[in-house]
Amino acid sequence: MNTRDLLIKFILSIVPIARNEAQEIANTFHPIKLKKGEFLLRENQTNDDYFYLQKGLMRTFLFDLEGNEITTDFFTEDNIVFEVTSFFNRVRSEANIHAITDCYGFSISYEELNTLFHDRPAFRDFGRAILVKEFMASKKRNYGMINRTAEERYQNLLTAKPQILQYSPLKYIASYLGVTDSTLSRLRKKI
Repeated sequence: MNTRDLLIKFILSIVPIARNEAQEIANTFHPIKLKKGEFLLRENQTNDDYFYLQKGLMRTFLFDLEGNEITTDFFTEDNIVFEVTSFFNRVRSEANIHAITDCYGFSISYEELNTLFHDRPAFRDFGRAILVKEFMASKKRNYGMINRTAEERYQNLLTAKPQILQYSPLKYIASYLGVTDSTLSRLRKKI
């Protein structure tokens, strides 16, 4: 399967449209490669990339008041990666999006995305479905930080995104779970 076929398959998994329409949409995306450690977005830049991550692992992080990096999200293969507030409001991002591993995917700009939204009703449905999915995941994570133990949050991460534990440095995982590195080590030994 060629690489753009995976993007087509992803689009079709989100919205029920004809394959040729999904192919036409996919053809508007441009291939992008990021090496491990490169940034898709840096703090204070405006997010202009709507990125389909086909291969690799990425994270979103920002700095707390003491200057520590706090991971707020991980992106695994077969997901859309972007900072929604910066992208849609055309404002500077407070967050960074960083490649944990070498990454490959396809991207369109804000202008290209808006053209697709206006020209293709099916793509509006796709965009809406992606936003709803991300909003629900964000709410679930926020609630979990309040009403789940660190062990439960770790178990959920193991189940939902096991590749994170394989490829991400432990300090990123600890900050994402809201625990110290030593607490994460104890959780790993226990489980």
